[in-house]
Amino acid sequence: MVGELQAGELYSLDIKGKNPRGEGIGSVNGVVVFVKNSKTRIGKAYRIKVIDAHRTFAYAEVVDEDSKYFIGNGSLIIR
Repeated sequence: MVGELQAGELYSLDIKGKNPRGEGIGSVNGVVVFVKNSKTRIGKAYRIKVIDAHRTFAYAEVVDEDSKYFIGNGSLIIR
């Protein structure tokens, strides 16, 4: 049974892969989630906010709760 995600809600997401556009991919409650414009790393967990939800997939963005994050080349940025 596929759960439903609500736009505007926060969830925890483990990134399992990336698509050719560089979006992080994971799933929450059986719904595939694409993390737009992300610098996510495969195998890491992120707090996300759903921005567009459909029955079987959703688009989300990373919620920046931390002052440390990694960028695509593996560099650590501290704000």
